[in-house]
Amino acid sequence: MTAKQDPPRNGPNVLAGEPGIELARLVRSWRERLDPTGIPGLVTATRRRKTVSQEEIARLIGVSAVWYGNLERGERVNYSDDFLDRTAYALRLSEPERMMLYLYAVGREPAARRRSTTVELTDVLQRIIESQPWPAYISDEAWDLVAYNQHMADWFPWVGYESNVMRWVFTYNEARQQLVDWETAWAPLMLAQMRVANARNPSNMRLANLIREICRVNPDARRLWEHETTVYVHPDGDHRRLHLPYHHQVKDIEIVALAPLRAANVRLMMLPPLDGGR
Repeated sequence: MTAKQDPPRNGPNVLAGEPGIELARLVRSWRERLDPTGIPGLVTATRRRKTVSQEEIARLIGVSAVWYGNLERGERVNYSDDFLDRTAYALRLSEPERMMLYLYAVGREPAARRRSTTVELTDVLQRIIESQPWPAYISDEAWDLVAYNQHMADWFPWVGYESNVMRWVFTYNEARQQLVDWETAWAPLMLAQMRVANARNPSNMRLANLIREICRVNPDARRLWEHETTVYVHPDGDHRRLHLPYHHQVKDIEIVALAPLRAANVRLMMLPPLDGGR
C-alpha cells in the first residue's frame, strides 16, 4: 500500500487554488497570448519579439514595470479599480476574465459598468452607423459613446472597454501610440473642443467632472488646460494620422463630423481613410 504524500512544505499547494498563485498564472497567460500586431503602434519594422513583454504592458497601462510585475507575480497589494480596469484593457480581457482578475487580485467582483449618456438611440440612426464602410460612431455632449459600428471596434479596440472618447484620449497610454502626433495634432485641439463645450454648457456636470478627471490624471492635459488659449469648435474636415491594429503603416484619415438637427449636441463622427480604402 502506497503511503499518502503531504504537499511540499515550502512549495505552493496548487490544488488549494491559492489566490496569488492563480493570479500569477492567469495574468501571465493572458499577456503571453496577446498578438503584438493587434496593439496599435506596438509593432515596428525592427521588432523581433513575437510576444508582448511585461515592460510593454506596463507602458500601455501607464505604470512602472515593477508595479505591473507585482501583479504578474501574484502579489496581492492595494490595487485600485482604475489600475485593474486599465490592465483588463491592455490584456484584452473578456468580461468573465475581468471578473476573475478582480476576484484574485482584490477578492471581489468589479462594479457594474454604468452607461453615462442620456441620449436615446433610434433604430434609424443605428442603421446609418452600421451601414458606413469606415469607422463611425455617435457621441453626446460629454463625449460619451452612444453607438458605434464594427469598423470602429476593429480600428479602436478600446470601445469595448471605455465609454468616453476623451477619457480614452487623455487617460489611456495606448492613445499616445495610436494617435500619431498625439502631443501636437490631437491632444491640444481635443482639449480645446472641451473648453468650448464647457463654456457653452457650464451646467453639464458630466462634462465638468470629465475635464477635472483628465486634468488630475494627465499632467500634459493639465498644462494645456492652464496655459493654452486655442479655441477649437469642431474637427470636421481635419486630416489626422493613426496607427491601426494589424497594420504596419500609418493610416491617413479625414474626420467628418455631423450633428443631427433633432439633437444638436449629438455628434455623428466618421473616419474615412484618405486613400479611399474600406
